[in-house]
Amino acid sequence: MCGILAVLRCQDNSHAKRSRILELSRRLRHRGPDWSGLHQEDNNFLAHERLAIIDPASGDQPLYSEDKKIIVTVNGEIYNHEKLKSTVKHEYHFWTQSDCEVIAHLYEDFGEEMVSYLDGMFSFVLLDNHDNNFIAARDPIGITPLYIGWGLDGSVWFASEMKALKDDCVRFEVFPPGHIYSSRAGGMRRWFNPLWFSEVIPTLQYEPLALREAFEKAVVKRLMTDVPFGVLLSGGLDSSLVAAVASRHLANTQAGVQWGPKLHSFCIGLKGSPDLKAAKEVSAFLGTVHHEFHFTVQEGLDAISDVIYHIETYDVT
Repeated sequence: MCGILAVLRCQDNSHAKRSRILELSRRLRHRGPDWSGLHQEDNNFLAHERLAIIDPASGDQPLYSEDKKIIVTVNGEIYNHEKLKSTVKHEYHFWTQSDCEVIAHLYEDFGEEMVSYLDGMFSFVLLDNHDNNFIAARDPIGITPLYIGWGLDGSVWFASEMKALKDDCVRFEVFPPGHIYSSRAGGMRRWFNPLWFSEVIPTLQYEPLALREAFEKAVVKRLMTDVPFGVLLSGGLDSSLVAAVASRHLANTQAGVQWGPKLHSFCIGLKGSPDLKAAKEVSAFLGTVHHEFHFTVQEGLDAISDVIYHIETYDVT
């Protein structure tokens, strides 16, 4: 979970404007406490607040192409980044081991169509200094948040959270999942167009084994990390299945080799709540290293305003 902020084609490239961008980017710092970066190219600004997951030593953002003419700020993870490094048409120099740097090199080879090559959760803004154009894109189902806004001066803004846009944009809205914004085209278009998207009634037959295989692959590819990690476990069906698959496959992953084969699980709730009880039972069955945290009703009430401020909605379970 990183935070990105981009302001493109504004009419002010002064030091005061740069300071303002930094101030707005700080509003997103709770998303990424590990590094703050800002790239300014004339009247274009790309800022990043980093939560380091892959390559914590050198993967600071924004990221660059080999000639540093293409700059990208990304929130997310690209699960097939190693495969994509062999997909690019040229042997590019990679400045980091970040999973997201490949976006810049894919763009050099495939242009705006490169977004369809990405397997991951992501929202990013890419600036092409060869012709002063830019694109922004969001993953197929909108796992990572992204908003778009417009300034009075004709500038286009992108941010992970609305709080970075609300004071400086005359209008802002949700950036729709599965879409790409192109300055060349002058607007938004859908890039994610699966065959089933326009079906009113699905035509694909239900195959339980195919569903199981797809589910396990989805969990395993997310065990991609250079830092310690765990799973949130409520003891319900969804989290228990994820924990079961992760626990079974962890030892055979690079993360398991680096951090150990035992999965850590976490649960938070009121003392005596059914979630805590169920999570403990599932943890005991799976053999995870379980961690339990408690809060009181009053502490929950006290936190409501902060929670809504950070997630920007009350409608999340």
